[in-house]
Amino acid sequence: MNRRSFLGSALSTPLLAAQTRVEGVRDALGGLPKAHWLENGLIDAGGSHEGYLFTVRRGGEREDARESYERAQSEEVIRRLKSQGVEVFHTHLYKGFGMEAEKPEMEDARRVAEIAHRNGLKVDSYIQWNTLMYETFFAEEPRAKDWIQRDISGNPILLVYGYQQSFRYRPCFANQHYLDYLKKIVRYAVEEVKTDFIHFDNFDLNPEPDSCHCPVCVDGFRRYLREKYSPAKRKERFGFENVDFVTPPQWNKENRPERMQIIFDPAIQEWVDFRCQVMARALRQMGEYAKSMNPEVAIECNPHGITGANRAWEAGLDHTRFLKSTEVFWTEEENTPGVTPDGRLITKIRSYKLARAFGNILLAYIAGHPLEAAECLAFNQTIGYCGEDPLRPHILRYIAFYRRNRDLFTNTQDLADVGLLRSCASITYNNASAQLSAVLAEQALIQARIPFDLIFDEHLANLSKYRMLVLPDSECLSDSQLASIRRFVQNGGGLIAIGQAGLYDEWRRVRVKPGLEDLIDGQPRARGYEERVGRAERSGQPVRKEVGQGRSVYLPALQFDGPMPEMVNYFRIENRFWKRPKNWQDLANAIDWVAKGDLAVRISGPEYLVANVVSQPDKRRMMLHLVNYGARAATPSGLVEVRCHVPAPAKEVRLISPDVEQPQVLELKNEASAVTFSVPPVKVYSIAAISW
Repeated sequence: MNRRSFLGSALSTPLLAAQTRVEGVRDALGGLPKAHWLENGLIDAGGSHEGYLFTVRRGGEREDARESYERAQSEEVIRRLKSQGVEVFHTHLYKGFGMEAEKPEMEDARRVAEIAHRNGLKVDSYIQWNTLMYETFFAEEPRAKDWIQRDISGNPILLVYGYQQSFRYRPCFANQHYLDYLKKIVRYAVEEVKTDFIHFDNFDLNPEPDSCHCPVCVDGFRRYLREKYSPAKRKERFGFENVDFVTPPQWNKENRPERMQIIFDPAIQEWVDFRCQVMARALRQMGEYAKSMNPEVAIECNPHGITGANRAWEAGLDHTRFLKSTEVFWTEEENTPGVTPDGRLITKIRSYKLARAFGNILLAYIAGHPLEAAECLAFNQTIGYCGEDPLRPHILRYIAFYRRNRDLFTNTQDLADVGLLRSCASITYNNASAQLSAVLAEQALIQARIPFDLIFDEHLANLSKYRMLVLPDSECLSDSQLASIRRFVQNGGGLIAIGQAGLYDEWRRVRVKPGLEDLIDGQPRARGYEERVGRAERSGQPVRKEVGQGRSVYLPALQFDGPMPEMVNYFRIENRFWKRPKNWQDLANAIDWVAKGDLAVRISGPEYLVANVVSQPDKRRMMLHLVNYGARAATPSGLVEVRCHVPAPAKEVRLISPDVEQPQVLELKNEASAVTFSVPPVKVYSIAAISW
């Protein structure tokens, strides 16, 4: 195939106009159509996503790199994975060198896809989102020198892996020229490779001070402000109407961004929002384009999950926006599940709950220990990514277990009495305090086995699914959000407000009247300017209140148990902070009180036994997933006592586990609207399936 026909097959329709136009309004970005085949779950494994060209240019490889490249995409590997229960084959397609430079390997990817499809596997194609390998790309497309991200001095911004990949420039996602080029690769993937699944890797931006200050971004930022706000609203926001000379933030050695705990400058706040919107809109464009050719192509990206980092501020990522353009996303976080010597329970549960909140499947590394696979099945409700060939024995065992019992995992709904808010503005503008409070609240509920959903700003508009709402230092709430919370409590919902919840508006302006003043008692008012300089230590007893038909509890703080770890740059709440709070029982008691002692599920067990509850209403069945995080130390859970509400008298409780050969029917007792039963000690993972 010559160059003309190769590029022509990749994009036969005219390119969109090059002039970029970033939507200014922070909208909900309604979801794209889903690929129906994913409703049955996902079992994805590979070969390798690295092409030969990249492994050579990167350096440091074995001398048999070519043989490894060929072996990873061989029919032998594909057939072996198929025989082991894998259903989607992950392989390379495009790394960022330019389509002409990568032409031979892209054609290899097309050939490999044909082999996979012939063997009954779907194909997962790797596309590098965030790299422009300029040495070859500029030779193919000289105009691309204007498509890259540039810092305030005009220097190219690098996607850095250590010190030895300076050949990787970051493209600018506000530049429509680059997006149009990326569409060529997407078209090639859909129409030539006939892929079933597009994996966009490295989905993020660099943290400050390495944000793009190219002319397209500077002009786009100003246009964004004009379109987002009326003249009157701009004057309220900045003190003036004309934003033609507002620039992205600038830094110097005395004012470093990585040590700025609280963001209160309106221009910096808006710049963060602009970067998030640029990334969400760029991904939406690719998703819409791919699905215009084949609606059954699944869209996935690799942004990481909830790790304690301030992803909006650091990486230009607001998950609530871009996850409406995906069905799957990756997290490469190093939160390996288990219990640490100092008593921290480390999990990826937050990231799994984030995925479930937006109808996504999470891909994570689960091949290291059976506990990782157990956590994935319990909270992801499918396998996801199970590794590269050769697959490990415990992964093969979990794949076989999942496939035998697949009907227990498909079309499930998470059951939760509690919605726990992750307020975007609160965490973005004060990560050290708001994220810490959210993490501690989540940790308390996880270890108390109280089922909860993570909810986000948009979910406050309809809280009907929940009996209780937890606001962990959700400082920044808008008037409309406060109105929704007020209606929820007045109509019988429960509210647990923690710390500074509701003391600021969505721009982090101190409210003259605290936003939750009529719903809770005992909350001190915000102090104003001094609140900007750090997290104040707060303590005190919970304060209960009856409100309309509902109840509320105010907790002055969740207290970290032990010496507070030293904050690192960007005030990340990494898993060094993931310890159950000292006063966790206050939160558990508050939930019990606002629920009037009538929680849907009560589960006994040690603090390292974790539970998730899902239902299949059409099958009149619910599943209690139990994961023993003490499994790495071979610590058993002991006998587990369960009491849960069911819509009708239970007729059977069946226990299944990859740790035992045969299912077991448990003795049960129906009590009014609840069923009680005992679960034998959990080795790693057990499921109690309750039918009625």
